[in-house]
Amino acid sequence: MTTRQTCGAGASARKSAFEHAAETAQPSYSDIFKGLPWGVLILRLENPRDVKTFRIMEVNPAAALLTGATIEDLRGRTLADFPKLLTTSICEPCLEAIATGEPRNLGKITYGDERIREGIYSLEVFPLSDGFTGVIFESVKDRRGAEGNLRESEERFRFFLQGVQEYGIFQLDPQGHVVSWNSGAERLKGYGAEEILGRHFSTFYLPEDAQSGKPERILQEAAARGQTEDEGWRIRKDGSRFWANVVVTALRSSEGKLRGFAKITRDMTERHGREESLARAKQMLELRMEQRAEILARVNEELRAEIAERQRAELQLRESLAQLRALAARLQSVREEERASIAREIHDELGQACTAIKIDLALIGRKATKKQVRLQAKVASAMELVDQMIVTLRRIASELRPRTLDDLGLTAALEWQAQEFQSRTGIHCHVDVPREPLVLDNERATAIFRIFQESLTNVARHAQAARVEARLESAGDHLLLEVKDSGIGFDAEEAKEGKSLGIVGMRERALLLDGELVIKRGLVGGTTLTLRIPLSLPIPLEQN
Repeated sequence: MTTRQTCGAGASARKSAFEHAAETAQPSYSDIFKGLPWGVLILRLENPRDVKTFRIMEVNPAAALLTGATIEDLRGRTLADFPKLLTTSICEPCLEAIATGEPRNLGKITYGDERIREGIYSLEVFPLSDGFTGVIFESVKDRRGAEGNLRESEERFRFFLQGVQEYGIFQLDPQGHVVSWNSGAERLKGYGAEEILGRHFSTFYLPEDAQSGKPERILQEAAARGQTEDEGWRIRKDGSRFWANVVVTALRSSEGKLRGFAKITRDMTERHGREESLARAKQMLELRMEQRAEILARVNEELRAEIAERQRAELQLRESLAQLRALAARLQSVREEERASIAREIHDELGQACTAIKIDLALIGRKATKKQVRLQAKVASAMELVDQMIVTLRRIASELRPRTLDDLGLTAALEWQAQEFQSRTGIHCHVDVPREPLVLDNERATAIFRIFQESLTNVARHAQAARVEARLESAGDHLLLEVKDSGIGFDAEEAKEGKSLGIVGMRERALLLDGELVIKRGLVGGTTLTLRIPLSLPIPLEQN
């Protein structure tokens, strides 16, 4: 920050205006710093080689209050007037601040003399331009609060230093003419002090803003309220624009008379650009969100329609599946009825016919004489054929519907089927059945028997087994049938995919009885079929 500068090579009109403003406004550092709540001293080194020549140029009221001195008693004195102060840590950091251009934090010092009240003070030193040095300090009331006060003072110092280095600070007379100009303002706006002092500050505004009276309104508002803040586009000397944040403070004398204005300007172009980019990005995002919302709404509606259609299709599929299973149940029932009817027809009608034929052949054989050798041979051959036919008819009738199942029940039918399987295939087959008779309805008995029959058929065709073990038992409210062979096993995944119609048929029989059929391959070969069905029917099987 520079001190007030006079007009050098500027036009005589600007020089005259500046001299008038200097006489009336008398701008100084104290005018800018007088309202700060912490002590501020502005020092100037008159002899760069002698630290004693640091002279106090400005003192703000807070500094006088904190030290117990008066502004007049401090202003104009050098460090030589404070011999005890020369023994503290303030001198060298002041020189280093000027040499390096960097601030120095002195921490806290204990000091007091005939002019300055005894106390503990926290201090920071910051460099200004043209040999000026600023000292900001605060009194630490007690040692316990020293660290907290020091941190607060450091924060205030950093804020103040940022303002000095990054802000353009200058003063205006009551009419708005520039009467002081710091280096920050020169860097920001491009004008040297000799070029701008005495000119009206509306020079920095856009032509349309200047014509509309915006600069005057800002000064009026600052005069009325004490301070005002504004943001907008400003113009540099080269004609380029920048986005400025401006704080204008009214400066008044002790009698309340308006002496001018302090104006602090900061370049916020980068932030404003980011804000505009963010605003545009926000608008684009909102637009895209609206578009995406419309798309999502359409997609959601389409998905709802598709879901509703799928639900209707699934409902129809379930209804169709239920109808198909009801039809399958009906077909199974009709099939078993037809099998039983055909078995009875074969057993009764064809069996009786074969018996009658055999009786007739026996009568013919008795009527033939000993000389009719050929006739007797023919009769004997015919009777043998009839016996074979009777055996075949009985086998066919048993396969269609074993009478044992209807006459003696499920357990006897399973044992009979195991014996038939063993005699026909040579594979040992053993069945364990409950000792107590099972009371089952015809549907369950038939289904269990057919599944057992189909499992033995699969063993004979595919298993290459030497032994089959089966058991039927009652487990609570369920019946359990397990058939296990010692064969080569089979691919369980193939069974799951339903490539075997026999397995499909067994599973459908189980489902019709609300049961479960599981087929597993053993770890060392062989296959185990497990059927589990409830003892009570969930729904009637015979449906139209």
